[in-house]
Amino acid sequence: MRKSKKLIKSLLSTLLILGLSVPILASADTKPIEQFQDQGPAVKNVGGYTGILVEDAGRITGSHSKLLGMYYEQKNGAWVQKEAFVCRSYSDPNCTNADNIWYDAVLDVCKTDADTNCIIGVTAIKAGREIPGKFVVNFPEKSDYTFKGDASLKIPDGGLPSIWTFDGITHQGGDKFLVFADYFHPGGYGGSKPMLSPHQFNSGIFAMSSDKNPSYPDIRVRAGKADSSGKAWYSNGPTMGCFVIGAHTGDTGECGLAWPLPTDVRYRLEIRTSIQLTSFMHGRLLDPTIKITTDSVGRQIFSVEGGPVSVPVLSAWVKNSDMPKGLYDYLYAMNDWGGNFVYDDKLGKGRDSVQLLQAFDQYDANGFKEYLWWLEVAKDKAIGSKSVWIARTLSQQEIFSSGTSACLSNNTNLTGIVTTNANMYVSAPPTFNESTQSLDYKVSSPHYDANGKDNVGNYNLVLSSEAARCLYKFSKAPISATISIVSSDGTAQVATTTVNEKNGWLYLSANGFTYSAPTVRVKLTQEAEKPVVAPTPIATPAAKPAVAKKTTITCVKGKTSKKVTAVKPVCPTGFKKK
Repeated sequence: MRKSKKLIKSLLSTLLILGLSVPILASADTKPIEQFQDQGPAVKNVGGYTGILVEDAGRITGSHSKLLGMYYEQKNGAWVQKEAFVCRSYSDPNCTNADNIWYDAVLDVCKTDADTNCIIGVTAIKAGREIPGKFVVNFPEKSDYTFKGDASLKIPDGGLPSIWTFDGITHQGGDKFLVFADYFHPGGYGGSKPMLSPHQFNSGIFAMSSDKNPSYPDIRVRAGKADSSGKAWYSNGPTMGCFVIGAHTGDTGECGLAWPLPTDVRYRLEIRTSIQLTSFMHGRLLDPTIKITTDSVGRQIFSVEGGPVSVPVLSAWVKNSDMPKGLYDYLYAMNDWGGNFVYDDKLGKGRDSVQLLQAFDQYDANGFKEYLWWLEVAKDKAIGSKSVWIARTLSQQEIFSSGTSACLSNNTNLTGIVTTNANMYVSAPPTFNESTQSLDYKVSSPHYDANGKDNVGNYNLVLSSEAARCLYKFSKAPISATISIVSSDGTAQVATTTVNEKNGWLYLSANGFTYSAPTVRVKLTQEAEKPVVAPTPIATPAAKPAVAKKTTITCVKGKTSKKVTAVKPVCPTGFKKK
């Protein structure tokens, strides 16, 4: 939720600058749910209402490239923003001398083999046939906020998103697909300058079309002295129905409109990077596969593939006095209700003057708890389902909170990816349940879709075999697994599950279960290794003693002669050997 604070407050500033309160959209029956934007509570011109919109695509497409030098000062024992500067290069003294830097570094397309931290390519897979993507153009084609990083500090360059096409692949809005991949580094400060390498990697593939109109805003980042709210910079995000902003040409702006992704197509994104993707990933993919190799100069070649999933969208408004008590107490205990202000109608007093839109992008335990209260407000019903293809990494804090960091937190390799179509989930790796000896994963969505039918869930876990063996202290023998779906009331659900292990990865999936808030329980097992029985030694037959060779001598006494045969023949007394 805290990152949402940055995003939504920036949206607030844009709305105020444009003189707008809530974007005006066409009715929902003329546009797909991918283009939905909230229009506020049904009751207008009355304060004291709070709203929710849960969908995570905006965190990616709203994060255009930008680099800011952040300066802090201490007030009342806390470090607060003092001033911020926009930089076009990390070598700008405003950034090199800063207490910390904030950046979103969007990956551009690789133009040559020497290019690093870039998109090698995108592939569509339909009916088993691979269709290489064709790069068309960047979107926007230019920006005043792209920047040069610093390879020695693992600060990537900030580039531009890209539009691709695939021969024979179309969607409702045309044939263009926006590919977005970026590295993110937050600009917080705790008294000492932190590492400047990225904290998170985000990627997404979106079906899109574009529209040009003078009313569409250009990308803007405003920085300077901190204002009364304690923020030293603002950046506008997508508005007026756009899910991504283009660039102004003359007096005409450009807007990216989102459309449903074709459901019969899988997509593969491949990047080349000097900043290794490590630890754990999560996102919105169906039956994901990942592949990591290293090229001849040590750069990581990372690819992730999967189909899009249909994610239910939760949107609801409630009068503050009618909130569930748990939600009311939870929100009123916050100093700023989480900080996700869209606009303030000034019609009430204190917090009741704020109409609040909360957009989750932090899928943690607190967000999950709050989400369950909002399900109650929405009567467990979604407004629709969006087709989504998203993959992102977790922060180290999220890894540590799961209690599995010893096995899943890896600074050199990726240990796994978990994906689901659940509207809300806990993004950290599955929690290891000591009592059941299982990996437990919490997911939640409205039970009903917009038509009152059951929403159907899916869940995929790809876990490195090495990480699984670490968690369970298994040997190198093959691993087997079972997946069960446990409803919030403790009853078991029936779901289709598959498990297999190949190429060093364990693949597990569960499909066909229903919401609201089931727990996916994965239990790994392994047959005890059979002790190696040493073969019984075969007794070597005792060697037969060699038979001594006998000789014969002739012994004489006078005219009498006698032959004596023995091993050592000796003539009798009185006889002489002849």
